[in-house]
Amino acid sequence: MKPKKLNRQVVRSAATMLMLIDGNTTASIVKDYLRDRGYRAGQSEVACWLLRIAQREGWIVNDKGTCRVYQFPAFMNKSVSGVSARPTIWMPLRTS
Repeated sequence: MKPKKLNRQVVRSAATMLMLIDGNTTASIVKDYLRDRGYRAGQSEVACWLLRIAQREGWIVNDKGTCRVYQFPAFMNKSVSGVSARPTIWMPLRTS
């Protein structure tokens, strides 16, 4: 099976879902999540997409030196009650 190509919407959807569940995310976490779903996701490509998306969406970016941690602005930082772990299946990511 040929790996699926990344695009802005796929990376944004994955990062948004991960931030809603965990409160924040990194390029490495998004990369692993996308690879598990059949996408051809490299660390640098995902990091580049995430930085551009974060700037466009107004997300908070905390540069730790070795990685950047992304999260929603403070007014949106509320835990999702009743969610204790990442779902194994969620809405499918579409490339169209």
